[in-house]
Amino acid sequence: MQNIIKNRQTLADFAIQECGTLEAFFEIAAYNGYAVTHDPVAGETLEYDPEWVIKKKYRKNIQPATAITASEREIAPWDGIGYMAVEINFFVS
Repeated sequence: MQNIIKNRQTLADFAIQECGTLEAFFEIAAYNGYAVTHDPVAGETLEYDPEWVIKKKYRKNIQPATAITASEREIAPWDGIGYMAVEINFFVS
């Protein structure tokens, strides 16, 4: 089976959308010849094995898109605990 990556979707988002589980993330990456760190581009087609689809009743119209945009990266360009600063890239509410 196959489907198209939507704007701001990661491989993990795609796995949840198409297979209903995050565990399919690794299989989808390998099946398509990508490292797990691959950032898919909107419009890119990814394939997956229908046997990886579980919990079909939970995946109705779920289309997660959690990738960070370039403009969001400019706001907080550093990553990781060593680079966190309150009110700069770590907000307390």
